[in-house]
Amino acid sequence: MRGRTRGPARLLLVTALLLGTALGAAATAGATPARAADCADTTVFEADGYRGGQTLPNWNASAFNASPPAGWKIVPVPYDAYIFPGVDPQTLDASVAQGVGLMRAAVLDEHRACPGTRLVLAGFSEGAIVAGNALETFAGSTEIPHEQLNGVLYGNPRRPFGEGGTGGRAGGIETNLPTILPGVTMQGGHDYGDLAVRNVCNENDGICNSANLITNLPAFANGLAGYRGGDHDYTLDPAADLGSGLLFHRQPPRLPYGPPVSADVGTPWEIQQRFGGSGAEQRVAAARPGLTALLGPGPTDQPWYRLVTAARP
Repeated sequence: MRGRTRGPARLLLVTALLLGTALGAAATAGATPARAADCADTTVFEADGYRGGQTLPNWNASAFNASPPAGWKIVPVPYDAYIFPGVDPQTLDASVAQGVGLMRAAVLDEHRACPGTRLVLAGFSEGAIVAGNALETFAGSTEIPHEQLNGVLYGNPRRPFGEGGTGGRAGGIETNLPTILPGVTMQGGHDYGDLAVRNVCNENDGICNSANLITNLPAFANGLAGYRGGDHDYTLDPAADLGSGLLFHRQPPRLPYGPPVSADVGTPWEIQQRFGGSGAEQRVAAARPGLTALLGPGPTDQPWYRLVTAARP
């Protein structure tokens, strides 16, 4: 009798072992969905502006950060947000390079941990340069599927040329002023490739809507007056502003101006790119007396206007 039961008993043991192995494999396979359940639908990476890079005051004061939408996760990207040699501890080039490296690392870490999450790179002012530059690197790579990447940039100094409102064709101030100071390289407009990137810009904000100072000095001055008067302030809400292209807010002018006198003359930045030399810087220096007359006292302590005051005739 024992000889007859040994076969069935052995079969039951093998079946139990196989069943246990299958259950263990199922538990292991179930670990991935459980981990994915901890991932956000959308993760937004935030970079702030000049001298606010480490503390993110503009983002932290936003209603979006106070109450993000369901399924959204916020990842701050602190960096040293400075611009001017001799005034700040670090130059623009060094600050932006640092910020881009930190943002790229944060985005890649999130993608490795949550490969199905949508990734939104968001920046304000100098932080828009950081986020936009990081987006440019991802646009030229296959590290992350492009359909999972978005950008939302507010008051972007590197906004590509396009709609400028009454003042005509315009872009960010880095498409207008040439490189004047060492370590403060004007890079021109961003190129996002096929990524979905939204630029949000106020018409009076001379940081993202910088009219050609050669062909429309009053409109350029209006942008500096707008910056001084609060038109560089934005409602930071990447969930509401997600999309592609330019979201351009028309505004009544702060100074009287009209369309450009000519559409055939490039900005000082474009002239420097084409011809090099000091001619572009001399154009900026030649504009100073007119700007002083238009703006009156006050603007010389503003960020970015320092480039105008530094230009050599």
